[in-house]
Amino acid sequence: MRRLSKKWANYRRRYHYLLNHERLPMGPLYMNVEPTNACNLKCRTCSIDGSRKKGMMEMGLFHDIIDQAYACGTYEVALFLGGEPLLHKDLPDMVAYVASKGMEARIYTNACMLTEERSRALIDSGLNFLGISFDGDRKEDYESMRIGANYEEVLDNVMTFLRVKKEKGTAKPYVSLLMLKMLENPDQQISPEFEQKFAGLPIDELTVRNPHDWRGEKGDIELVGRGQHYFPCQVFWSAMSVAWDGRVVGCSADLNGTTIFGDLHDQTIMEIWNGEEMVRHRRLLKQKHYRELPLCAECRALWSDGSPRASVISQLPPFEQLMRVRERLRSRRDGKALDGKDAGAIRTRKR
Repeated sequence: MRRLSKKWANYRRRYHYLLNHERLPMGPLYMNVEPTNACNLKCRTCSIDGSRKKGMMEMGLFHDIIDQAYACGTYEVALFLGGEPLLHKDLPDMVAYVASKGMEARIYTNACMLTEERSRALIDSGLNFLGISFDGDRKEDYESMRIGANYEEVLDNVMTFLRVKKEKGTAKPYVSLLMLKMLENPDQQISPEFEQKFAGLPIDELTVRNPHDWRGEKGDIELVGRGQHYFPCQVFWSAMSVAWDGRVVGCSADLNGTTIFGDLHDQTIMEIWNGEEMVRHRRLLKQKHYRELPLCAECRALWSDGSPRASVISQLPPFEQLMRVRERLRSRRDGKALDGKDAGAIRTRKR
């Protein structure tokens, strides 16, 4: 079967979302596939409550999921959900198998076990994206958030990975360091001293964000007010999350598996994707009956101060091309280059 390019597949996904179609002709564009739900830390902002049995995904099941994902039109696989993926001994082989299918492989890690040996194996495996959770630019902030981790040791692991990437002279993987800062923290920016540690190293992005409440499961986290406008969550038109045991959970924020859509041991991705429960969730979200869905009832992803629907429309051709022309004209007016970035430069942003 001939596959569309990722760009055109994404256009198609946006089209079905805008029309709120309940059954979709193609599978999820993105998939979260969980190598393990075991973790070596107990983080302040994590919603995991220990109700799910701990385990490691078997490679036979993993291969079957990835084969199906490719066949149904998936383009990006994040090897992550509710645990630390580096705990799975076969993680580099998992990445390599995803890459062998021509799909993009992503990993999100706390980097506690990101040794030089693992760094080399992951870079050589064809990894496209490495997201590093590093919640604090000072030792006291970091260790109060990442309970059980040592600031100096983990920072050294990150530096080692970047040095190996630089030594190999490769652009992949794209490396993003994500830092969560609680709203009560008066310093909502990454300090210049911390940024300077990465001078000359091939890190692509430093991002500061505030934590979320995991669909209301973490009620002790202070949050900004929710948006004013309701929109159906795009996840049900774009992504699927698979736990280590093959069960399809509600979404990437459902770390405790409160909602189960199916089991890939005896169902296919497409059978679950267009199955009764997934279709019911799309229908009720479209009708704004989200309170009938325990998965979504308290989730803030349904609300925005902007217009997500207008944002999706602006990403469709020809609107996307018009926006690009507008940005080029603006950059010329302001004397700024588009997409210009020196090797080792850091793009800092806050969402």
